[in-house]
Amino acid sequence: MTAPRPDTPPAAASPGPVRFSPGRALADMDPRVKLAAALCLGPIIWRLDPGATVLSTLALALLAFLTAPGSSFGPAALRGNAVFVLLWAAAKALFDIWGGVAPPTALTESAVFGARLLCLICLGLVLAASTSPRQMGAALSYALTPVLGRRAWKAALALALLVHNLPLAWTAGAAIRRTMRLRCPDLPFSRKPGLFATALLRAVSLTAYDRTMAVAARNLDRPEAWRPVFVHPWRGALPCALAVALAAVLVWLESALGYAPAVGM
Repeated sequence: MTAPRPDTPPAAASPGPVRFSPGRALADMDPRVKLAAALCLGPIIWRLDPGATVLSTLALALLAFLTAPGSSFGPAALRGNAVFVLLWAAAKALFDIWGGVAPPTALTESAVFGARLLCLICLGLVLAASTSPRQMGAALSYALTPVLGRRAWKAALALALLVHNLPLAWTAGAAIRRTMRLRCPDLPFSRKPGLFATALLRAVSLTAYDRTMAVAARNLDRPEAWRPVFVHPWRGALPCALAVALAAVLVWLESALGYAPAVGM
């Protein structure tokens, strides 16, 4: 998509009103604001009481539903992570019951644990789906430059590669599961995890050379490539600050009222 010419009148550059979209609004935010908000909200979410946890989970799940399907993650990321949380919460409940915890208590604590875990996963999905790997790396480079100096670009490159590889690994995993279901329908369940892990590692490793060449071709292995340049400086700072402040106030009120959340497994 080409940018409008400098002498293009505003009416010609934008022929009609742009309809508001939460995904677009999140994508247009300053990546430094989104990264800082996610880092602040993560520990706060884990300290919320069950009621606030459910509300936070619903809100972030809605944002993830609006942003993830249109990104490189796709809708399969939502379904896969929901299944992962369900299995992990069920495993926690079984181990708690096995350890002597009363079944109603174990089920309640596992449900709260699953809601917190799902909330954090949705927070990460929203951040990754609304922020490109390059933007996230630039935001991290900006934050780490006062500490690491010129070496901050290495951490930025590592984070950008991690974020870039997540949807690729997710797509490869979905393709492997589909292939196993079609070509190995009678494969014993005990052999499926090992075969899936081997195939996934092979698929990811085969693209390592291509990613290395892409990084070198775009000159991303140099400090100059990660010099922070932001199109909309500090856009979205106010709503993110309000969200963090609201979550912090909820935690403070819970502490003042004497609620002590159980931090489980």
